[in-house]
Amino acid sequence: RAPIGKRLLYKLTELALKEGSVKEAEDYYREFCDMAPDDSRQHLLRYMILKEKKASDAQLIHSLECYVSTELDEKWMYELAELYNQAGMEQLCVMTCDKIMLMFGLGKYVDKAMELKLQYAPLNQYQMDLVENKDKYEAKLKAVEQEYRQGTSFVQPVENTDRRQLDREEEAEDEMVYAEETQDQDAGY
Repeated sequence: RAPIGKRLLYKLTELALKEGSVKEAEDYYREFCDMAPDDSRQHLLRYMILKEKKASDAQLIHSLECYVSTELDEKWMYELAELYNQAGMEQLCVMTCDKIMLMFGLGKYVDKAMELKLQYAPLNQYQMDLVENKDKYEAKLKAVEQEYRQGTSFVQPVENTDRRQLDREEEAEDEMVYAEETQDQDAGY
């Protein structure tokens, strides 16, 4: 078989799971892990496989904890909060919901996290502000998004960025700062 990239292996694993072929998904997962041992998505694939196999909450929680400890992803963080809830781990559920609200502020999973948290604890002042001013925050977000698309935003997309070029620019900047510091030291400052 011809060599395949890790992105394709990831997609093949997902596809095999959607088709209900856990054995095939496990094979692709192993190849993915061999090819990309440091890729955090292997924890996510493991979670999906374990979920399909109806594994215990503890196993599912462990895989998702590994993933969200390295990746900031509201969907999977919320799924982890739901697992904590299902396993009767109220404190971890509330803490995860709080983290989602703090990190993301708006959106479908923030709303779901608020609802889930309310099963165990009241919202804090910041979270109440999010609820009370949701329309205002969403309007601001849409305005910034529109400015960005029209090219009038302060923040502009980086087009065709070459990572090596960015590294060279950073190195040149560092060299300039070092040269200035050396010059200041030579001048007695």
